[in-house]
Amino acid sequence: MARADLDGFAPASAIVTWGGGTPPWVVGGAHYETHRPVHGTLDPNLDEVDAEGSSLKLIEVAVGAQVKGETMMSDVHYFPRYSQPENVVTNNTLLLLLRLREYNRFKFEKFMEAICADQEVQLASSWLQFCQQKGTGKSVVDGFIAQDSIKIAVETKLTETFDPIQLDKHLALFGAEQHKLLILLSPLLGAIPGRQLALVRDRAKLRNIQVVHTSFEEIVDKARNCLSMHDEEMVALVDDYEAFCSDMNLLPRDEYTLFVPPCGQSFEDNQEFRLYYCPATWTRRNAKYLGIYKEKRVRAIGRIVKVVACNVNLGANTATVLSDGPETVTAEEEQRILGASRNAQNHGWDLSVGHKFDLCDALEETAFRKTTSGGIQGHRYFDLEKVLGGEIPDSVGELAEQLRQHTWK
Repeated sequence: MARADLDGFAPASAIVTWGGGTPPWVVGGAHYETHRPVHGTLDPNLDEVDAEGSSLKLIEVAVGAQVKGETMMSDVHYFPRYSQPENVVTNNTLLLLLRLREYNRFKFEKFMEAICADQEVQLASSWLQFCQQKGTGKSVVDGFIAQDSIKIAVETKLTETFDPIQLDKHLALFGAEQHKLLILLSPLLGAIPGRQLALVRDRAKLRNIQVVHTSFEEIVDKARNCLSMHDEEMVALVDDYEAFCSDMNLLPRDEYTLFVPPCGQSFEDNQEFRLYYCPATWTRRNAKYLGIYKEKRVRAIGRIVKVVACNVNLGANTATVLSDGPETVTAEEEQRILGASRNAQNHGWDLSVGHKFDLCDALEETAFRKTTSGGIQGHRYFDLEKVLGGEIPDSVGELAEQLRQHTWK
């Protein structure tokens, strides 16, 4: 079977093809086998072929998996954070699409329809069609199963605008597939002016190719909306993709985002020390605001000024920032971390190794109420501009007062 290697990535312009007799996955022209659970990335540079003729294999980096002769750590991201930014972003987006389709074809179809709906792009169904008594004009067959061929190409831009000339050349990637879609992916939807996008769509239409422009934020939102709380594996995958995009500064709405984790047991500690903590391996967006939630209300809000991953030694009265962390802590911040760690022992929690702390400069009391029954299942994010219906006040105190006038479900 193909070798496992973590150094290769799909190009920034990549292709996914299935149906019409082709293998389930073709990325950059290479065939992939898929295995679950998948924690890793696609590698188009693999060059060995197995006995069945499969060109390549989807890299699997699960707990304890052997890669390049080494045992991986048990806490591994679904989506790696390394290599050339544009390549790894495209690669990880493809991995999300592939896993969603593998998980549930109908949910993937719902996701693709949602991505295309706002731009009036009609994506024909590509799923298996089952028919009885199928007529040919000359005869009637008792049963009929068919699947159309479809090709999706993804072009990614992280900062600059799309090049219309390059996009026109990308149209040559498509062939005789029955359904063809070119996805333009960028942090903001304004990365290509409307007039240029219209020209690209007109030229693509001549080849029966549809073009849709979307953002990373939309990919996250549409993927999450097509899942239910019971789709735990895929929800975790989308959460990690969201955190990956946030780490890569691909979610411009982060600066307006309120992060709300449930803090029932630690609520008083969170308030006293103006922070939130969790294992360093948990993936989160880089939100600007922290909301302390208890009993169906966000009861305090603060602006996050620093996120640090630490090892805490209560005996020595020290909090040591992990070497791969981007931040240091002041003496005052260290004392807050130590205080929260001591109090955590009263809840049966040990924060001595590998926890991260979201530190706020101040917390203001508020009452941002949940109106539906029950608590929250895990953390929530809120776009505060959308909640308030306008600009976010500079003063956290004023923001806290305004949130008292709003509710959520």
